[in-house]
Amino acid sequence: MIPLILFLSFSAGSFAQTGVIKGKIVDAKTDEPLIGASVVIEGTTIGAAADLDGNFMIRDIPPGEHTLIASYVAYLTDIIEGIKVGANEETIVQISLLPDDIDLREVEVIARANRESENILLMDRRQALVATQSMGARELSRKGISDALAAVANVSGVSRQEGVKNVFVRGLGDRYNATLLNGFPIPSEDPEYKNIALEFFGTDIIQNIDVNKVFSGKNSSDVGGAIININSKELIGDRAFSAEASGGLNSEAVRVDFLRVDGSNLLGFARTAHPAEGTFNFSNRLDPLEVSLPLNHGFALSGGTRFRVGANGDPLTFFAVASHSSEHSFTEEIVRSITTGNEDPYQDQVGSKHSRKTSQLALANVRYDINRTHVLAYNFMMVHATNEYTGEYNGRDTEKNQDPPFGVHFRRQQINDNLLLTNQLASDWALSDNLTLKAGVSYNHIRGLEPDRRENYLYLTPEGFYALMGSNRQKRFFSELKESDINVKVSLTYRLRDRFGSENSSITIGYDGRFVDDAFESIEYNYDPYNPAPFQLNEVRLDEVYNPSTYADGGFRMTLGEPNTYQVRKYIHSGYAEGAYQLAHHLTANIGFRLDHVDMTVEYVVDHASPGSSTLDKKLYGLPSLNLKYDFNPKNSLRFGASKTYTLPQSKEISPYRYVNIGFASQGNADLKPSDNYNADLKWDCYLSPSELISSNLFYKRVLNPIARLEVGNSAGVLKYDNISDFANVVGIELEVRKTLFDRSHTASGKVNRLSFGLNGSYIFTEMEIDYIQNSTRKSQLEGASPFIGNLDLSYNVMNNERNAIVSLIFTYFSRRIHTIGMLGFKDIVGEGVGTLDFVTSYRFTNHFTVKFKATNLLNPPYRLTRERSGSDKGEKVVLNEYKKGMNLSLGISYEL
Repeated sequence: MIPLILFLSFSAGSFAQTGVIKGKIVDAKTDEPLIGASVVIEGTTIGAAADLDGNFMIRDIPPGEHTLIASYVAYLTDIIEGIKVGANEETIVQISLLPDDIDLREVEVIARANRESENILLMDRRQALVATQSMGARELSRKGISDALAAVANVSGVSRQEGVKNVFVRGLGDRYNATLLNGFPIPSEDPEYKNIALEFFGTDIIQNIDVNKVFSGKNSSDVGGAIININSKELIGDRAFSAEASGGLNSEAVRVDFLRVDGSNLLGFARTAHPAEGTFNFSNRLDPLEVSLPLNHGFALSGGTRFRVGANGDPLTFFAVASHSSEHSFTEEIVRSITTGNEDPYQDQVGSKHSRKTSQLALANVRYDINRTHVLAYNFMMVHATNEYTGEYNGRDTEKNQDPPFGVHFRRQQINDNLLLTNQLASDWALSDNLTLKAGVSYNHIRGLEPDRRENYLYLTPEGFYALMGSNRQKRFFSELKESDINVKVSLTYRLRDRFGSENSSITIGYDGRFVDDAFESIEYNYDPYNPAPFQLNEVRLDEVYNPSTYADGGFRMTLGEPNTYQVRKYIHSGYAEGAYQLAHHLTANIGFRLDHVDMTVEYVVDHASPGSSTLDKKLYGLPSLNLKYDFNPKNSLRFGASKTYTLPQSKEISPYRYVNIGFASQGNADLKPSDNYNADLKWDCYLSPSELISSNLFYKRVLNPIARLEVGNSAGVLKYDNISDFANVVGIELEVRKTLFDRSHTASGKVNRLSFGLNGSYIFTEMEIDYIQNSTRKSQLEGASPFIGNLDLSYNVMNNERNAIVSLIFTYFSRRIHTIGMLGFKDIVGEGVGTLDFVTSYRFTNHFTVKFKATNLLNPPYRLTRERSGSDKGEKVVLNEYKKGMNLSLGISYEL
């Protein structure tokens, strides 16, 4: 239906006898393009916004003489009269605007329409009372960023840890962060994590991402690191259509015979059926499939149109995005485990991991602006993402402190098939000149499947063959997570009159409600080690051993474990009040207070504990906040923020359910306490120009009862969640620079020649005191907290009228950090520092077509985990895990109307 509407809209415009006005809007003093500036034909609602290069185009203009009105944040409005337009003709207009004082109301109007622009987001940041950082779609495209995870990792103070989903913000991991979509919370698809995997959100659906590391009364309170708000795309202008296709490869994946898990189709939808009772009729093979040339690909379509409704011509906009992508990767890795002594590793293996990611995304947005004062918007989003891998490992292995190590071949095949459906309804009502009501509701549904995970162990015989192991080492595992998540928001804001006549003073009261119900169930099939003739390693054919025929003939037995289940009910009611006031000509304050009532109960039935339930002890939180902003002059601002927040344990962390992974199992703890977080920030921003910035930030956090996953010292390698210390301290400094190195552009000739760079870096110090062994204590850093983080990008842009080339280099570095805190006599597991380099270029060779090339991970550094031997006086390090990810190359072409 949507493509038909788009086609009819475009067709109607194509046959009309109308003309076009196009041109460029620049700063009259510097000739810098004014990205996001608006141009409207006087007396109409026909207009356009300037693009990344300052260019604009207004279509479907009736022939005749018209007047243009050009405006931009912090610039004088310009009126250009006597513009003549002919039928089926183009009229070119060059517009230069002079700087002026900033008008906050204008910021709000323009930013709502053009928040993909780097300049508009920087202007938003300049005006905001509470400090925030944002990345828009234009910046993501320039840097070749493909998803929200990579985008957020480019923000100062944020880093990624390989093998761990999502990001660490100022040294605080997943449980201390919160993820929103268009201001509404969204749940996780994985019971191991609090936040949904950010990599699910491709840049096809992202308008911009806000990272809020400073909090106010209206913010979600279950946070300590950052609130990450993903704003989905919406229509900019009167109509839009774009299409993109790309193909590529991973340098490691194409050099091997790639193995794919049997059990999912080309779109990543998994087969989930269980075998009928008393049979071995599984839907999927035990032996993986071979792929001769695993190429990556991606496709995306987006389009929208705007209608005028009623006598006032109120705009009604429709916008939709659909995309599909598939990526392959391959790693060869070392896997080792050691004891506290000086013995050889009890696990010492070399493995290969063949991975495939597949995703489909669909986004639909409808927005109705009523009488230019009220807004009603509906957003729908579907994200389907499948991650699958086949891992094969060979070498010595046994359980810790058990029999001497022996040769083992281990194969693990896993598919995670995740689906998120989101429906959001938001409204904004101007009840009077000073009174505004905002109300909204969202419903999220998550389905997270891990269907038919297959694990098979074989041991090396004295004759050099491999035979199947016993002791539950041949198994298949199914799990399903279903979650419904309802969110309600309502707020009332009254704009105050202060003695300075500013627009900054207001009082807001509001309510947020979140109602989460989820259910998790898992079941395991174990079967005997059927013992035919032993295998050669390169001739392991498990489907010839384990199949319906051999089962029916009594060749082996299979037992079905008892289901493991837990149900979670989490209801949070939040009321808040917030006041902002212009205290002096240059000083503005925001004071807030939030009261949260938390009701969280987990009921569980698991196979290694008695059925029961867990409830959080602390249910009521009073949370004050204070934010101050002092403007020294139009270019320099100082902000201070202080707040109290909390961090709840995840659902699984307070139930005794045990999740088994490669090399370890994790188990919850019913006695786990929430964390209380005290936050303080001091930030200075210097805006050198509409696109240039220097910023520095000092911050401090004190986390009471920090939560971590610990070794409990048994042969099964079980990790337990616990409050690892009474408190942890986090102190750091962040620096951000955006600067144009040279700009030799000539507006009159339509030429651009510009070199710019961006830099952000941070130093983070974390410390807490932990029980190490036998009631002795030691100091430790927080897990995942890199002391040094840096991001650098260098971009060169050259344009000659419709032809436009952009070349970017992006470098990222994070220093060594603790991966797992050492307990029970063990030293810490440390992740070594890593630097990565990406190259991205695009060339627009007509008004509509652009070709893009991307080469990522050019340095292909090793990712390495090490641990010092506890019994060594020389600090001897053992490499526990090491692999390289390979380079990724991609070539694509896009069309934009």
